[in-house]
Amino acid sequence: MNWAFIRFLIGRLLMVLGILMTIPVFVGFIYQNDAKLMYAFFVSILLCLAVGYALSYKMPKNALFFSREGYALVVLSWITYGVFGALPFYLSGAVKSPIDAIFESVSGFTTTGASVLSESLTALPEALMFWRSFTLLIGGMGMLIFLMHIIPNFGAKGIHVMRAELPGPNQSKIESRVSHSILILYGVYIFLTFVVTLLLRWGDVPWFEAMLLAMGVAGTGGFNIYPASIGHYNSQYVETVLAFAMMIFGMNFNFFYLIVIGKVRDVLRDEELKWYLMIIGVSCAIIAFTLLPLYDNLVLMISDVFFNVTSVMSTTAYTNLDLLKWPVTTHIILLVLMFTGAMSGSTTSGLKVIRIGIFLKSIRQELRKIVSPNRVVSITFNGRALGNREQRGIAFYLMTYLLMFVVLLIILSFDTSNFSSAFSATIATLSNIGGSLDLLGPSEDYVQLNGFSKIIMSFGMIMGRLEIYPMLILLSPTSWRKI
Repeated sequence: MNWAFIRFLIGRLLMVLGILMTIPVFVGFIYQNDAKLMYAFFVSILLCLAVGYALSYKMPKNALFFSREGYALVVLSWITYGVFGALPFYLSGAVKSPIDAIFESVSGFTTTGASVLSESLTALPEALMFWRSFTLLIGGMGMLIFLMHIIPNFGAKGIHVMRAELPGPNQSKIESRVSHSILILYGVYIFLTFVVTLLLRWGDVPWFEAMLLAMGVAGTGGFNIYPASIGHYNSQYVETVLAFAMMIFGMNFNFFYLIVIGKVRDVLRDEELKWYLMIIGVSCAIIAFTLLPLYDNLVLMISDVFFNVTSVMSTTAYTNLDLLKWPVTTHIILLVLMFTGAMSGSTTSGLKVIRIGIFLKSIRQELRKIVSPNRVVSITFNGRALGNREQRGIAFYLMTYLLMFVVLLIILSFDTSNFSSAFSATIATLSNIGGSLDLLGPSEDYVQLNGFSKIIMSFGMIMGRLEIYPMLILLSPTSWRKI
């Protein structure tokens, strides 16, 4: 393991984080936040720059960088960002405990949206509110990808970073021209965030709040501005805008790259997209049918159903009502969507639609083999035949996900009052869906958990965001050998 080069890259990333922290400082000046908060940000910026420079003032001669370096860099960078990103929360006094501050920071960068601040949201100063949502925007696209443009001759090393950081089993469509592709993806990401902000403003949402909500949707993390979440606005227009935005940000960002370079047909033919839209459509239909006796207004019912289905499947977890008032059937469907997540290559977490689709095809293949043992049955996805290695990889990931879910569930069960709370905390952690400590219920924060549980959840959120394997690879003894 080339630790010297990894240290150098982490130092550069810390300096980038310090520069990014200057943006909420400008917000603080605009809204005339108090001097203590500005001091907290200035100290945080200086620490990021100083430590970053100390780690990266000289580039190591040995620049060998392979897959295991990519995985180690990604995990350690996310941990580092979580710790240093917590400084403004703690130094400003908004969060009293350093563990709580790290929890809030990690929750933002991993686009989870779980919070220890729900009860005091309205009292937070604007600069801190902006930083809180800005971490979602930074973490959504993957902060390490920016590294490819600030390190000289980083070149093909970026592929190892992308494979470790971008969610989903396949990023091959953008690996051939990494630097050019990343510029397009970031451009589209920022542009779509700006469009959502404008649309929300047209719905009479104040500019600042529209910006915060748009960043929450872009990162599919959904930090709430008000304890009532989106229900605070009581606006069907706002909910519709956010519902479509959450659905779009749940799509594979490779699509936007393909659209920009003129390959629209490749997008329309994508099988994962068809699965994604089908799951949303079928889920909405079943839930709507179940809710028919409870609604007098059909349009309102469709709006509520579409909003909550896209919110849960995109792991954004914005809410507009108390879902516990819905029938149990709807809870089960939404629970399945929490595990499923959206598409690979998106800013969402969860198992991903592509894995679910391939796994279901593998089950059908196995059934056909049982009926006709001598029959050759192959699986295709997007017109490409899948080998046994790829199918086995999907199955192993699903089993690993289930194993880690059970481990986290057991650990968190010692600090929660009932199974629902333990289950909610676990799925919030591993699927980065945030939400509350009462599954599908009204907003409740995580401040009641003890420090150990919050640390475990913080590592779990990073593990879920990076899809488990990078964290396990880092913990492997072979990863600590020098090269």
